[in-house]
Formats: sequence, structure tokens, C-alpha cells
Amino acid sequence: MIYSKYHYVAKVASLRSISKAAQELYISQPALTRVISNLEKELGVTLFNRSVIPLQLTYAGERYLEEAKRVLSIDESLRKELQEISEVKRGNLSIGANYAASALWLPHILPVFRKEYPGIKISISQQTSPLFESDLLKGNIDLAFTTQSAPSKNLSYTYISSARLLAFIPRNSPVLRGRDITYNSLDNILTVTPEELCGQEFVLLHPTDGLGYTISKMMEENRIHPSHVLYVPNIVACYRLAASGLGITFSTPYSTRYTLPNAVPVIAQLSTGAAYEKNAIAYPKEKVLSTVEKRFISIAQQKIAKHPLLQPLSGSQWNQLCSTSPGPNDFYEFS
Repeated sequence: MIYSKYHYVAKVASLRSISKAAQELYISQPALTRVISNLEKELGVTLFNRSVIPLQLTYAGERYLEEAKRVLSIDESLRKELQEISEVKRGNLSIGANYAASALWLPHILPVFRKEYPGIKISISQQTSPLFESDLLKGNIDLAFTTQSAPSKNLSYTYISSARLLAFIPRNSPVLRGRDITYNSLDNILTVTPEELCGQEFVLLHPTDGLGYTISKMMEENRIHPSHVLYVPNIVACYRLAASGLGITFSTPYSTRYTLPNAVPVIAQLSTGAAYEKNAIAYPKEKVLSTVEKRFISIAQQKIAKHPLLQPLSGSQWNQLCSTSPGPNDFYEFS
């Protein structure tokens, strides 16, 4: 085997003796001598200077050994990786995911993971982020998609992505009266003041939700006091109800992926500056992640960062939806 030749040369070079190397390699000295001699004939160079004791590498031998060590290192790394794959042919992986992660991210993450680990049985637990801590600490789930809005001292977090919070305003909102929103998109965001949003109706995630907590804290810091709040259980319902005219909401640019052609909101930012939602995968602080868990996290990071369907809508995509959106008189009327 080519691998054996690399290994034999490395051992002889290390011990500077064919006889000592033969003992450690559990082969006879004549057999090892033949291997080295045949290799030198094959390569057309002399690897060892046999006229001195102990043996010394020639320049050609030094170059061969340098590359041999690199090949042996690659071989060892590959063997370890294949061994890990072999050891995880069977098993279970339980993932906690809020509605946004379940609807938007997992459809792009799980097929890749399943292809690499077809024998791993995956289960999904869907609920709001704050409830995942208890399940993680009890061992009911292995990993959980969550936000780092209120990090727990009992959990460790691997960063996945971050996104700024934007206001999504229905086109019949009084806030938009007199404003030119013709070219509004993520590339041309409207700016509003906190005072303009005070006294308006809102559709929001409950503050006990991870993103809901971040939004609630941001509104409190900016002294945004709604006239009425309709709390809904997930971000898709929140965004679409707001877009259809039931009130203003705060969400991330990812939410534009939930836009319906007949309900396209106006995108706005606060004049006081941006706030951000930080997404992460959480697990117990003392937990040593398995190879499978590490790979799942790695795939999640890669897919969320690069997959085009996991990015906000582009300006042209948004404008195409706007062209089919109804006018302000087609919405629910604000009181």
C-alpha cells in the first residue's frame, strides 16, 4: 500500500535506524530494507544516506518525508471522520423550534442533514423560545432555536444570525397619510418617529416569546404606547394580520418572505436607531456536543447565511408584490 510506504519512511527517519524501525513496525529488517530500496528505485532518488551511522535523510528524503507526513495527517483525519460517521449511523436528535424556525429555516436545513445522517431519527418540538430552557435542561430536547434577547445563565448559545427590527405598517394606517410610499421597499425604507406610532393599533407577538420580548423592550425604551394590542402566537400570523390592515407590527426583514400579494405592508424604521434580534441555537451549559449536534449547528449556520430563499425579499421582488396590492380603502378601517 502507498500508505505503508509513507509510514515506513517516516518511522525509519524518526528512529534513524532500519533495524529499530523494523522492530516497531513488526516486520523483518530484510523486508523493510526491500521496501525502502524498491521505493528509491521507483522514485529514482536516494532517500537515506546509508554511509553514515545513524542514517540520515538526503535532501530528496527530507522532501519525501515532508509530504509523507502531510499525507499521513490527512489519512488520520479522514479515518477519524469516517469512524465518527460509522458510530452515528443510528440515533435520535430532538430539535426545539419556534414557528419562524419551523416554517422558514428547517425546510432548508433538515434535507441536508438527513442526507448526511439518514439513520438519525429527528423529532421537532414547536413552542415559544422561553419554554425551551426547561426542556433542554430536562433532556427532553437536544438543541433549540431561540433568540438571545434574554440569555439564560444555564444555557450556551451558538450564534446563527441577526436581523434588525423594522416596523411593518398597513397601507391604511393614519401614520402614512401624506407620505410618498410609491417606491417603498427594503432598499427604500420609510423613517418614522416613535411619537407617530403612539396611539396606534398594533399586532404583536406576546412579550413572553423571545422576539416578542425584544420588541416589547424596544417599544418601552422608545415610549411607544399603543391604543390597542392584538397579541398573536406566531410571527407569520402577526405579520400577515398587520399587513392586511389590523395594525402595525415589528418584525425582522425575514418576515417579508411571508408576504401575500394582496397584503403588502409599508416598511419603516425608527428615527431613534435600530434594534436587533439575535438568533442562536441553545443547549445546556455543561453539555458536550456530539458530532451529530455539531454538524446540525454547522449546517444551520451555512444555510441561514447563504440560502437565497432564507434572505429578505429584494427590492424588485417587493415591488412586484406591491403592484398587485389593494389600495387603502380595501382594508379594515382603523377607529
